[in-house]
Amino acid sequence: MKPTSRPTRTHLNTSPAFSRLGIITKPKGGAVLAKVYRSLVAIVERHGVDWALDEGAENPAPSIPAKRFSRDRNDRDLVVVLGGDGTMLNAARSLCAHEMPILGVNLGRLGFLADIRPEEMEDYLPAILDGHYSEESRFLLQGSLVRSDTRILESVALNDITFKVRDPARMVEFEMSIDGILVNQQRSDGVVVCTPTGSTAYALSAGGPLINPDLHAVGIVSICPHTLSYRPIVVDARHQIEIRPVKGSRSGAMVSFDGQLNQPLKYGDVLSISKHEHEIRLIHPAGHDHYSLLRDKLGWSGQTF
Repeated sequence: MKPTSRPTRTHLNTSPAFSRLGIITKPKGGAVLAKVYRSLVAIVERHGVDWALDEGAENPAPSIPAKRFSRDRNDRDLVVVLGGDGTMLNAARSLCAHEMPILGVNLGRLGFLADIRPEEMEDYLPAILDGHYSEESRFLLQGSLVRSDTRILESVALNDITFKVRDPARMVEFEMSIDGILVNQQRSDGVVVCTPTGSTAYALSAGGPLINPDLHAVGIVSICPHTLSYRPIVVDARHQIEIRPVKGSRSGAMVSFDGQLNQPLKYGDVLSISKHEHEIRLIHPAGHDHYSLLRDKLGWSGQTF
């Protein structure tokens, strides 16, 4: 099956590509956020771009009056996120239904998703607003939790959906199947089901592989399995994955979406994971290189002796 994810592409427009900008901010960003926010607004206003602040955000600089926009309405043609990867994940989940372009300015630490540093805004943002940028599409996962034939939770994740133990002193026991075919029954601290985007996050810490963003694939990574022969599995994203707690498991379990939305599970619950119907569009400076990002964030170019 041909992957539906689109490869990275560079736009070289001669007229402004974006005219209606939305701004989403990191909660409680303090003085650092206020300074970066003021710089962003100054750049945007110099370019004559209409801008608005997320209606759910506190104004980081109250002296600058701000219009407001709703994440539920598709009335912005670019959203700039001021924050770390956590803020980007939150924005992606809420905006994915509109497939709205998202640009991240990194106020966090690592910054795999928010890849522009605040001091680089003046260099990169004017060019992006003028239509010179790289764009790539990333798919999300959709998870639903069914209990006694009733769907009690449904949400999406850009990085990963994690089934994990609630009691850190014990293991959880569960069955996992793909398209109705049993894969294994295991005892472990849980399992991470990740997108290529999430392969550099929790799944990487659990020993999973790095998955190139243009692959239409999902990683399945056990967390501290009792049986050491368990190894990460990579499958096509068209498959449906099901996880069921096993009766008699000595520990409770929970499901986590991008580490931000959590729900306890009971015996008899079924967690189903599949590819979400919508994608997000990530905007990067022109010439963005995924491998350069990996070298920078993972320290691959540093001396080891």
